[in-house]
Amino acid sequence: MDLAQAVLLGILQGITEWLPISSSAQGMLAMVNLLGIAPEAALSIIFYLHAGSLLAVLVYFHRDIKRMVLSAASGSYSADRKTLSFLLHSTLATAAVGVPLYFATEEGLARTEHINLIIGLALIFTALVLRLSPDPGTRVVESATLRDMLIAGIAQGIAVVPGISRSGITVAALLMLRFRSDEALRLSFLMAVPAIAGANVLSLTTGAGAADAEVVLTGVAAAFLASLAGIKSLLGIARKLRFEYFCAFFGGVALLAWAGQL
Repeated sequence: MDLAQAVLLGILQGITEWLPISSSAQGMLAMVNLLGIAPEAALSIIFYLHAGSLLAVLVYFHRDIKRMVLSAASGSYSADRKTLSFLLHSTLATAAVGVPLYFATEEGLARTEHINLIIGLALIFTALVLRLSPDPGTRVVESATLRDMLIAGIAQGIAVVPGISRSGITVAALLMLRFRSDEALRLSFLMAVPAIAGANVLSLTTGAGAADAEVVLTGVAAAFLASLAGIKSLLGIARKLRFEYFCAFFGGVALLAWAGQL
């Protein structure tokens, strides 16, 4: 992978991260089918590129994060303190599910020749989840229970599998728990901060898919700029369009690519 390809992959990551169509799936499909990168290496590169989106989340939500830190220091009850509690408990659930699933996925991708089949089926699963999502409720974070936090965290952990949209499945889970749509989106993207950071630590410690540092950093920078430029407008789009059709379309493309390899 050269610098130009890293920039294009970073832009793809930065745009698709905010839409429930699985940025991991789109990046892996591009790397495996167009660039000829091994699936297990592509998985690690995808998590590195997510660091750019992580930085964009930190910039975009810096006021929310600052308020949460201050609320924790003050010790007084507030919506920001409840949000911090939500993130801590959901992250523990994500780690419990996501870490073993990450290693299982990495090992499985190294052994299989059917990556397009896996991604295609996962995208179609995401489409079904989005299709079955109920209308938004009226709940906000102050009403969140430990059960809500654990369910949201488990849903996010499952999204380690390429093709299952992290934003799509977490927002769907929160909507099923009757949260407001804007609150579900806000919590989903705040949950991404510890999740993406943890995924990058896993990739670094395992050393899987090690790539040239200059190339990776270029991709991360491109992902950051694309994410920062698009997060506000794309979040607005995400509230209006039915993205299950996009997931089903890309899932069908992946399945056709798999069938063409038989």
